[in-house]
Formats: sequence, C-alpha cells, structure tokens
Amino acid sequence: GVDMREPWNGTAQAMYIEDAIQETTVSTSSISAEYGRFSGGVVNLLTRSGGNQFSGSFRVNLTNDDWSAKTPVTTEQEDKVNPTYEATLGGRFIKDKLWFFLAARDRELTESGQLAVPSRDAFTRTDEETRYEAKLTWSITPSHRVVGSYLDYEQTVFNPDIGIPELDPNSLMGE
Repeated sequence: GVDMREPWNGTAQAMYIEDAIQETTVSTSSISAEYGRFSGGVVNLLTRSGGNQFSGSFRVNLTNDDWSAKTPVTTEQEDKVNPTYEATLGGRFIKDKLWFFLAARDRELTESGQLAVPSRDAFTRTDEETRYEAKLTWSITPSHRVVGSYLDYEQTVFNPDIGIPELDPNSLMGE
C-alpha cells in the first residue's frame, strides 16, 4: 500500500531497503482494481520476517557524481563520495511463536544539478534520507499469524530537481 513515486515529479524512487525484501511479484495483465493508479503493471514487494535463526546484514553503497560520464553539455560535477548505509537484523523472541525483523537506511546525497538551455547554470542538490522498518510476527496457531509493522521515513531535500526545464523566451516568440 505504499506509493513508490517520489513527490516532486512522480518518477520511481527506491523507497525500500534491498536486504529487507523477501519476495517480489510482477503483474502485467488482469490486474485487480484494488491496485489503482498504475500504468503497465504492478510490482509487489514482501518484506522479510524474522525466523528461529538470528541473521542480519550491513551494506555501504558509495556513489559520486564525478564517477559518471560527462557529455558535451555537462557542467562541473560534484566530486563528493556519498555513502548509503543499510542494515537488517532478524530473529526470534520465542522459538516457533514470536519473531522480529528490523531494517534501517541512512543516506546523505550531494550531487550536481543543471538548468536547461540556454544558461546551463549548475547548482548543488542535497538529499538526506533516513528510513526505519520493524516487523513483529506472532504465530497463534500453525495456520494463523498476526503481523504488525512499523515504518518511519524522513527526507530533506535542498534544491530538488523537479523536472521543469528553463525556457528560452526567444523560442516562445518564434525567433
């Protein structure tokens, strides 16, 4: 039930923690009306639950604008390494009865933005994101389970790229 589009221009945004995914299903036809607001297909992600064995992961993803290829119209790119930290932990409180799963992500992104023709002025964009997930699964009987989950997501963006090009007034006048 989470809208995976980022709010500025409606494009897809990775709003999940990769190591917290247990199952992915893709539907491209005969899709129920319960999903609504889609075009072309529906992707469902099922998050992991804890189990009787304790397990976890820790990941650091590094990006840098300066590592990307430049084009003839690219301005200077920000040369800053941007780390994204992700961690998961799952296990049991009571064997075969009560399990937990926790996941977290922290990202601080600094990258270059560029206005459209004719100025091509550069600007710096920052995006700070923190996400926490928690899931508790209780097996009442071997055939019945109660699942509770919690999600906290905070994002602060400075100079967002909202996809609106800078217009050349001369092109509007037919010059």
